[in-house]
Amino acid sequence: MKNFNPIRGTYDYLPKEARLREYVRATILNSYQENGYNLIDTPILESLDFLNSSEGGDNLRLMFKTIKRGEKLDLSKENLTESDIAEEGLRYDLTVPLARMYSNNREKLPTPFRTIQIGSAFRAERPQKGRNRQFTQCDIDVFGDSSINAELELIKTCFDTLARLGFENLTLKINDREILNQLVRFSGFSDGEINTVCVTLDKIEKIYMTGVMMELIEKGFDTEKINKLVDIVNDIVENGLQASGKYGVKVENISRLNYLIDTLNRLTGNRYSIKYDISIVRGQGYYTGTVYEIYTDGFSGAIGGGGRYDKMVEKFSGISCPAVGICLGFEPICMLLKDRQSSLDIRKNLVLLYDSDDDIIEVFNLKDELKKEYNVALYSRPKNIKNFYSKIGEVADLLTSVKEQKENKPFKQL
Repeated sequence: MKNFNPIRGTYDYLPKEARLREYVRATILNSYQENGYNLIDTPILESLDFLNSSEGGDNLRLMFKTIKRGEKLDLSKENLTESDIAEEGLRYDLTVPLARMYSNNREKLPTPFRTIQIGSAFRAERPQKGRNRQFTQCDIDVFGDSSINAELELIKTCFDTLARLGFENLTLKINDREILNQLVRFSGFSDGEINTVCVTLDKIEKIYMTGVMMELIEKGFDTEKINKLVDIVNDIVENGLQASGKYGVKVENISRLNYLIDTLNRLTGNRYSIKYDISIVRGQGYYTGTVYEIYTDGFSGAIGGGGRYDKMVEKFSGISCPAVGICLGFEPICMLLKDRQSSLDIRKNLVLLYDSDDDIIEVFNLKDELKKEYNVALYSRPKNIKNFYSKIGEVADLLTSVKEQKENKPFKQL
């Protein structure tokens, strides 16, 4: 029998779930726009030369690539390389295409430039709870503002957005790549080794420090340097951010991070848990400063995250431009809200049944009246009403009929 299932790691969304996803998307978009960010869009396809130069960490290994077409593809050549076969890739996040777009259009845009992107990205990950191969990201970014106020507003906007969606118990974990780089450098690693070490450190919560040590050894790093780094990390985990000052971290970096945490607590009225966490790395090599992730009850991974990437535009265009952003994870948010869908403020879908002897003008007039409060679908009463009832709940919340409305009978909840 033919298999009609979607490709592993991708999903079909039937009406009820699709409606929830659209509600979440609209709520996020409205919140972002109310805070002054501007909606833009970029293609899902980018050149491999561009993507491969983006310092995307392990995401480059998970990137989907497209095969050349027509005369460009010559499979008869000997010793084929990737560049002989592929020339484009699907975007693995929205940040890299955004920086490319800004580099291409910056002369038309104001400074600072505040953007929204909501769209699909693709990674060849092992599918698991809340992690798909095709997934939606909801990003806001600011170009041209190096001040800490940009981070403050991005993070507060995401807190406010999640509150609209009903999330209460939120935790923000913050680190700074400059601090982390100084700690790695103090441990004896060279500047050229820092990004590779950070990619491994990003896995602390998954493989623990023992796993980090083993992976760094497998990558060929000196055991003495690894042990020194592990001792430093353990000390900071136990004694907090201030302990990093013993290991070459600049006072201004510590002060900046403390100020960010303190100000966020005051901005949010200490409503959320906001804390320094050395395990927050964000594995992409393009991050240059503050990095952060948002967590909530019921899901082990982050439901949002981002940071500063002040060097990306300069790398692409040669022109210096600070940049910072944050992304809400659409898939885990929808997954967490799925069980609460009926309690969300989603406009209800109503099915209105009519019989063959009903006046069709009256039917449409009644539908127009009901549309003031509901989304209304007309159905002629089916012969097999039992089978109809068993299936209509996927697309509707309520059911009524022309006759029942004339008799002022309540709607049937599906």
